[in-house]
Amino acid sequence: MKRFGIFALFAIVLLLGYAYYPKSPGTEEKSRMEAVLKASLPDLDGKTQSISQWQGKVLVVNFWASWCPPCRAEMPGFVDLQKKYAGRGLVFVGIALDSPDKAGAFAQSIGVNYPVLVDQDSSVLNLSGLPYTVVFDRKGGLAATHAGAWPEAELGEIISKLL
Repeated sequence: MKRFGIFALFAIVLLLGYAYYPKSPGTEEKSRMEAVLKASLPDLDGKTQSISQWQGKVLVVNFWASWCPPCRAEMPGFVDLQKKYAGRGLVFVGIALDSPDKAGAFAQSIGVNYPVLVDQDSSVLNLSGLPYTVVFDRKGGLAATHAGAWPEAELGEIISKLL
């Protein structure tokens, strides 16, 4: 009976560890994120930009909208991180699921210092909520994803490990 209790406790610890610790991105998620790297979208001036142009850098792609309160709340932290790590090879790219006018007005109001592209039709990713952020390493490998507002300190830790 004592062995069963120890085995049960060990099994519970393993299951909890599996549930609460980050997992490697699965194959399906990796293929979805490859679509992000292959995307070309207009910038705020209407000029088409390919996300692949930033290959070789640590790339943080943030899907947002001006009408989204959590998006608006996290973006000043992204501005700070871009300023802090740009010289070490970091680039943020905002993908606004919004009109160019509204996205541009908000980006200007908070001093966004990174490229903003527009995807009014959500053609790159079919998302169920905003904000949604994807981090790629210098080789274009998927490093992390996050649904919801991402605290600056937490994202900064991930970025600093990749630089």
